[in-house]
Formats: sequence, structure tokens, C-alpha cells
Amino acid sequence: MREICLVTYTRSTEGFTDELDRISKAFYDKYKNNFKVVICCEQCFQISDKEYLIEFMKFGGTKYRRLISLMEKDDSKYYLSIDNDITGKINELLDFVNEMSTKNYEVGWGRIRGKRQCGFISNMVAVDKLLSHNIIRPLLWEIGVGISVPGQVFCIKGESFRGKLIELDTFLDDLALGLYVNINKSRKYVIPTVLGEEEPNSEFAGLWKQRSRWAIGYSTILKAVKNKKDYKDRVVIHGISYHLSWLFNWMIIALLTMLFWPAAIGYVFLISLLISKKDIRMLLYSVVYQFVFPIFHIRWGITFIGEMIKGD
Repeated sequence: MREICLVTYTRSTEGFTDELDRISKAFYDKYKNNFKVVICCEQCFQISDKEYLIEFMKFGGTKYRRLISLMEKDDSKYYLSIDNDITGKINELLDFVNEMSTKNYEVGWGRIRGKRQCGFISNMVAVDKLLSHNIIRPLLWEIGVGISVPGQVFCIKGESFRGKLIELDTFLDDLALGLYVNINKSRKYVIPTVLGEEEPNSEFAGLWKQRSRWAIGYSTILKAVKNKKDYKDRVVIHGISYHLSWLFNWMIIALLTMLFWPAAIGYVFLISLLISKKDIRMLLYSVVYQFVFPIFHIRWGITFIGEMIKGD
């Protein structure tokens, strides 16, 4: 049994990145033969020899199904799940996993930041990431209804989840895992530290398709828990918080505009300061985000309604 297993996931056109190799080398230097890498892939591919152990698990489907299957076949103590497009903060990741293992936590995560880009869409996604990771997710977990784990980077203790997770095939592994964590009150290690940076969508079409996938994944989870009230309530709260908060924001702006329009402008800038955390470089994008990004939430909503109408 290995202490730490770094697990990543590749599509047919992807390989093992230099960044993942850099992260893996750092963990191998610390854990030596108590560390290994597992690549969940659609097709095995060639990799140059490494000082650390790399195993392939050929398995299609969603990341969630791949992780469940891996834990059924592998006996590692902790799984550090990292997406293929993540640039990791090495020291932060090492400290994070060490704390997880030393204190025997069952699940843990930090924050993910979108890489700074020049494109308009990329910066909209970066603002959305700030809102999600710095405000919405921490708030929901703080009040006891959070079900979202950042799927890009998280760590779980194998024996706490092996054979216990909800059996379904969903694109939203972060919700399926987080729902189990919430309901079962798993021991969490949640830190405000940024553990990695994600390559954001830079094209309108890519973001459009992503929101459709998210809606399909969300509907799959909602259908799976429709007869379990505690589960269903949390899933519904998540959907409202992430995908309808813009509507409440617009209602406040409209009301302030009717009463005293300078107050509406002040409110928009106040919200922008809150989202951007006073980062001047992101402040303008945070203003524009409030009026432009809802189109992607509307896309999500239309797809979600269509999936629910289809039924099981």
C-alpha cells in the first residue's frame, strides 16, 4: 500500500504533462516508494522512464466513475486528484497533503485560481472562479449546506470512500463527492490557500458546451437523489446559489436604479470589489461579468430544464 497516490485523468488526445511530472517529482522526493502516480486513461500511451512508479488504468467514462473504479482496485491510503490542465503550487500541495495524512483527515481541498489571460472570455471565467472559490463555496460549507468540492484538485482518504460513494455516472464529480461528504459529515481539511491554477476556457463555444455538460451532470445527480429529501435539498440549494444568484443581483440593481440610480452604480462597484478582492486588474472584468456572464447561466438553465423534462 502506498501512502500517496497522485491520480490524474486523460482523454485520447492528452498525455502526461510536464507540470504533472514536476509535481510528481516533488512528491517522490518527499515520500519515495510511498508515492506513485495512476493515470486513468482511455488509451495507454508511451512515457519516458521516471524515478517514481506510474501505473495506467484503462477506463472510459467520467472522472467520477474512474475514481470509484480506481479505489476498488487500488489500496493506496490517500488519493491526490489533479486534473490534467492544472499548474500546481508545489510547496502548498506538499504541505496540504502532509497535513491531511498527519492529522488523518478524510477529505480536503484548497482554492483554484484561473490563469491570467488576455482574452475577454478567459477573464470572465477567471472572475467566475473567484466568485465560486472565494465566496459561494466557502459560504455554503460554512452554513452546513455545501456540496461542492473543487474537482480540479482535492485529496481523499481511500478507506473513507472506497465502496461508499453514490453509484452514478456524472460529469460533476465535485458535487457527487461533496454530497457524500456533507451527508456523512466527513472530517474535512479546507484551506484558503491557492493549490493550483487552471487553464480557463478562452472561447465562447467551449464555455457554452461546458455549461451544457454541467447542466446534464447536475440533472443526473438531482434525479439520483430525488427520493432522499436531505440529499435533494442540498442539491437544489447548490443549483440556486451557483446558477440563479445573478438573477437576485439583477433584481437588486433594477430596484436601486428605480429608487436612486447612483446607488445602483455604487452597488455594482461594491459587488465588483467583493468578487475581485480589490484586485484592480480584475475590477473592470468583475463589473462586466455581472451583466454578460448570466448568458451562460441561462444556457445552463435551458439545458437543465430539457434534461429534467426527458425524465429518467
